[in-house]
Amino acid sequence: MRIPNIMHDGSVINLAALRADQIDFAHMASSLSKIARFCGRHHDAAVSVAQHSVMGADALFSETGDGVLAGYFLLHDGHEYLLGDVSRPAALMIAWMAEACLAERGADPAAVKGAVKEGIDRAKAAIDAVILQAAGLPALARMPAYRRQVAQMDERMCAAEGRALYPTAGPIPLVQTSLPPPKLTGAIRGWGAMKAEEAFAERLDRYLGIVTR
Repeated sequence: MRIPNIMHDGSVINLAALRADQIDFAHMASSLSKIARFCGRHHDAAVSVAQHSVMGADALFSETGDGVLAGYFLLHDGHEYLLGDVSRPAALMIAWMAEACLAERGADPAAVKGAVKEGIDRAKAAIDAVILQAAGLPALARMPAYRRQVAQMDERMCAAEGRALYPTAGPIPLVQTSLPPPKLTGAIRGWGAMKAEEAFAERLDRYLGIVTR
């Protein structure tokens, strides 16, 4: 399988055979700083994936003092610099339509129930594994405590972002809101791409010793 993907310098890589030496952390910082959380469906400046990653990493470090754990969170959405952000509603909508397509063709939609979501999750995990290899970190599957803390902080950040970006809304759909709020070091307001990119690059150095400039 060849899945071509164009990079910032015009080169083309094969996502189906991605190598650690092809991971560009400066490009990651730049790309994630321009991808909006919640697909930008809110008023005021966008909160980028880079900002989300930085604020969550700082919160974890503030709570635990563990720089490696903070580094794992910083990179947890790293796959999005190559795949883009497939939002939770989008994944559910695509899965629903895929099942409808199979039913129209006489196939049993139950045979592929959940396959779309699993495929998206596997695609993300495959890219993340290469990113962690490039960062010199063990796979999260081998670090169950870190994996749990990263997943929980992702939900905690989603809930906090939802409350900040949609202050008049009720419960934030598809987000676990029962966890405690993150120990943030600042208010959730859109930083702008340049600040988010610089902050992401600085945290790469601070938490993981990865120098991008």
